[in-house]
Amino acid sequence: MTSVLMVVSAATGWTLADGTVHPTGLAEEFVEPHRIFSAAGWDITIATPGGVAPTPDRLSLGLAGGLPAKTRSCAAYLDEHAELLSHPRPIADVDAGDYDVVFYPGGHGPMEDLAEDAASGRLLSATLRSGTLLALLCHAPAAAFAARNPDGSWPFAGYRMTGLSNREESVNRFSRKAKWLLQDRLVQHGAQYVKGSVPFAPFVTSDRNLYTGQNPASSAALARRLVSEIGDPALHVSASRVVAAPPEAVYAVLSDVTTIGERSPETHGATWLRRGKRFLGHNKIGPLYRWSTVCTVTEANPGKKFAFHVAWPSLSTWSYQLTPVESADGPGTLVTETMTKQRPQYALVRWIQSAVGVPDRGAHLREGMRATLDALAEALEPAHRV
Repeated sequence: MTSVLMVVSAATGWTLADGTVHPTGLAEEFVEPHRIFSAAGWDITIATPGGVAPTPDRLSLGLAGGLPAKTRSCAAYLDEHAELLSHPRPIADVDAGDYDVVFYPGGHGPMEDLAEDAASGRLLSATLRSGTLLALLCHAPAAAFAARNPDGSWPFAGYRMTGLSNREESVNRFSRKAKWLLQDRLVQHGAQYVKGSVPFAPFVTSDRNLYTGQNPASSAALARRLVSEIGDPALHVSASRVVAAPPEAVYAVLSDVTTIGERSPETHGATWLRRGKRFLGHNKIGPLYRWSTVCTVTEANPGKKFAFHVAWPSLSTWSYQLTPVESADGPGTLVTETMTKQRPQYALVRWIQSAVGVPDRGAHLREGMRATLDALAEALEPAHRV
C-alpha cells in the first residue's frame, strides 16, 4: 500500500507585523488532497509540530472560502475526520524514509509555525535528498525556509517552485500588514519561482522529486498528479543507445526542442511557447493523422537529464537520461529515452491509431525511439570521434 505523510500546521493564527493575528487552520488545501489520497487507497499519516491537534480554518470555511456548496463540503469532511485529526504524530517522531510521499497542505498556518520548525526543516531536507516525492501546496513552501544542508545552505536553492503569488495574496487586505510574502521570500532564498498565467487558477509544477501547487485551486490537481506519478503506468516504453559524444553536447541538442523534427519519425517539429519552459509539439503518424501537444519542461539538468510532461489528452512524461561511458570511439554517453503514460489511452484515440496502421502503440513508440537515438548519434558523432 502506498503511504503518504501529511505534515500539517498546528497554528491557529498568522501573526502580522503590527502584532494582530489573522485566524488560520485547515480548509480546502487539506481536505481535497486527503480525500483524493483516501480514494486511491493510500495509507495516510498526519503529523504536526509537537503533535498538537490542528484546527479548522473557520474563516476559509465561511463566505470568504468560495461557493457555499464547496465550503460546506469541506467543513463536513473535517467534522467527519475530527477524531483522526485529534491525534497527529509529532513531526520530530516521523522518518521520511517510512513513506512513499510527503505532502504539506497550505493555509496561512505554515507561515506561522512550519517556516521556523527545526524538526520539519530536517524532515524536508531528508525528503528532498532521498528522492522521495515531496509536495508543497499554496503557502506550504514557507515550511522550506526551516530546511538547511549540513553546510548551512538552503537545500531548495535553484529548484523551480510555485506557491501563492503576491498578486493572489494582495486580495487579502490584511496582507498589507504581513511581515513577508511567500513569493518574495522564495526568490530571496534562491528558488526559481514560477506561477500560472491566470491568478487563482490551478497551477502545478515539478522539479526532480519536488512538486508544488500555487493556490487552493491547485489542491486537487497536485494530489492527482502525485497519485498518477506513484501508480503503475498504463504504458512504459524505453530505449537506449551509446552516442560517441560527451553528455554536455548530447544535452545541448536534446534540450533544443526546435530540432526534434530532425531526429524523430513521429514528432516532426516543435516551437517554444516560453523558451526553456513550455513548447508545442507537432506530431504525425502516416500521411493523414496529425495532432499537437502542449509540453512543459519538468527537468533541465545540463549533461544529466532533460524531461518534459505532455498535457491532455496524452498525459505522459518523456525523459532523456544521460550517463557518461567509455565507447569504442572514446568518451561517450549512454542515452536512455523513456515515455511513461499513467492512464490508458482513450478508446477513440486507440481506434484512430489502429486505423492508421499502429495497432501496438508500445512497439511503435519503441521503434520511433530507436530511430531517434540513431539519428542523434549520426548528428553528433562525426564531430566528436577521437
